[in-house]
Amino acid sequence: MKKNKKSTTLAASVIRGIVTALVLFSLLVSVIGFIWFAESLKSEYAKSTYRMADTAATLIDGDNLLKYVNEGIDEQYHEVKEKLGIFCRKIYVTMIYVIVVDTSDYGRFQSFYNTVYNEVDNTDYDEWEPGHKRDTTNDDYRMKYKAIYEGKSDYETVYRLHITDGKKQHITTLVPVKNSSGEVVGILCMQRPVSSLRNQMLQFLSTIVFIALILSAVTAIIVTKRNKKNFVAPIQKIAEETVRFSSGDMIAGKLGEISHVEEIRNLANSIDKMEEDMIHYIENLTSVTAEKERIGAELDIAKTIQENSIPNIFPAFPERNDFDIFASMTPAKEVGGDFYNFFLVDDDHLALVIADVSGKGVPAALFMMVTNIIISDRTHMGGTPAEILAFTNKNICEHNKADMFVTVWLGILELSTGKMIAANAGHDDPAICRKDGSFEIVKNKRGLVIGAMDGVVYKDFEIQLNKGDKFFLYTDGLPEATNADEKMITIDGMLKILNCHKEKSPMEILNGINESVKQFVGDASQFDDLTMLCVEYKDEECNNILTLDATVENLRRVLSFVDDLLEKNDCPMKTQMQIDLSVEEIYVNIANYAYGEGVGKAEISFENNNGEITITFRDSGTPYNPLDKADPDITLSAEERDIGGLGIFMTKKNMDRVSYEYKDGQNVLTMKKHL
Repeated sequence: MKKNKKSTTLAASVIRGIVTALVLFSLLVSVIGFIWFAESLKSEYAKSTYRMADTAATLIDGDNLLKYVNEGIDEQYHEVKEKLGIFCRKIYVTMIYVIVVDTSDYGRFQSFYNTVYNEVDNTDYDEWEPGHKRDTTNDDYRMKYKAIYEGKSDYETVYRLHITDGKKQHITTLVPVKNSSGEVVGILCMQRPVSSLRNQMLQFLSTIVFIALILSAVTAIIVTKRNKKNFVAPIQKIAEETVRFSSGDMIAGKLGEISHVEEIRNLANSIDKMEEDMIHYIENLTSVTAEKERIGAELDIAKTIQENSIPNIFPAFPERNDFDIFASMTPAKEVGGDFYNFFLVDDDHLALVIADVSGKGVPAALFMMVTNIIISDRTHMGGTPAEILAFTNKNICEHNKADMFVTVWLGILELSTGKMIAANAGHDDPAICRKDGSFEIVKNKRGLVIGAMDGVVYKDFEIQLNKGDKFFLYTDGLPEATNADEKMITIDGMLKILNCHKEKSPMEILNGINESVKQFVGDASQFDDLTMLCVEYKDEECNNILTLDATVENLRRVLSFVDDLLEKNDCPMKTQMQIDLSVEEIYVNIANYAYGEGVGKAEISFENNNGEITITFRDSGTPYNPLDKADPDITLSAEERDIGGLGIFMTKKNMDRVSYEYKDGQNVLTMKKHL
């Protein structure tokens, strides 16, 4: 019962963030859907009111209207007014009236045919006498009157949604009244309440929120079950087995096929095999020599497993040109407790991990591998470094019968901006080398080591990397490396060695440090594990080509790449905005359509030739020339125009020249713009 209770608590802690994200996403979708629906409904409501007002205007004789202004009303006036009253009640509108505006400044008007139907919204409106004179209330009305009189607008709509005089919310539609010569001589005004419009919007909002929350709940249940089966339960079993075995309980475990996740399954199988082999060798030792040979063989297996549990193939990301990374681990014994890790959480976020487990040998190696897999899997689920370390500490503490602990430094670097969010669980402070500068220690907030105490809260902090900066992580085996005279390298000595190699690549820096440590230590035995990791946030000033997966998620990287180069070339802000809009249009088209359902590469190159910016897009997708599509007729209304084509049209308008060719199996689209 106790184990089941812990498993439930662990599962809840893993999916809590996922459920929260689903609920927030549902609410966001609801709000966006409501805004779109409200605007569409509002537009349709205004159009239908215009059609009713335009119909009512056919009852008005424009020639008689001018006569009423100059000579007064007649019997025909009352007949038309009665028809308007019937029309007003049948179409259920609040008020219909006609105004004749003083066109000298559109500041005054006379009112005729004033017809009121107060039962629509229980508002007490007064009917004006024929010829009632009033001043135009504001400049907005003057502009609408003028637009109708001058024939620039078929109709105008006034929205009164913020009422302060006790009246109900309504809209008023204005349509022209013409004489027999086709001249505008007056304006028919129709006022319609918006209560039904508001009710429809509220009903839609409640419906979409309900549906979104139901879908979120169903998704959360599915995700919970999946994560519990594939991640939480297997990690818990591995942690329990590792702590049990590392504490000296030498009974072979049977983790078996505990997960469909390849990394977890391989780790479980490796631990099972290592435990079985180690127990087999220990039980069959007959002499000191045989014991050493068998232990040596076992440690070789453990060393192989440990080496394969961390990335050790370089270059690690040959397709990326925005950063370079290299790492090395040299255990003091056959296997060690240090470890590093790095991986892309997504295409724009690089996770960096370095850690140091207490103790040496196989127990530390097992503890190291469990800690590594927990951090890696939890990082892929999302969250900040502080949340990830808190989750790791909770799981380690729940099964840490051996009272082991580990120091961890975890950072997540946003590659498009250089912003790194990090958290520190008792590890040594990293070093940073700014472009054209020297390595120096970066002081940060340190929390308690992982495994010391449950319930620890860690804190995130931010480090900003700029193009050309290098970032260096290490374990205490480097500054504490000791020679035969019992002198240590120290932090100052480490910085001195780093600065001797600061102009080199991460791989050359680490190789140089390893060589310097060997020379310093000499014949003295290695006392502690030595682990290092260096990442260079590459300066692309001389590399104006960006190659990446053609996905919509990478749009921010593309815009950041272009904007950085435009700013370096002193591009005016207005021109930069025009170029950004054009770049976004072309890149999103490639991401959405070039490779169908698959994902391929896109290359964006930048060139400045005597003030003329050239941006070229290349992809190996389906041959397609977006410039073949005819330009849309922008004189038509949005409802009358064909769908699509406006983005390419705007691109051609924003840029000086846009051309396309299909060359060497690639779509090549080139844009040029003078600064």
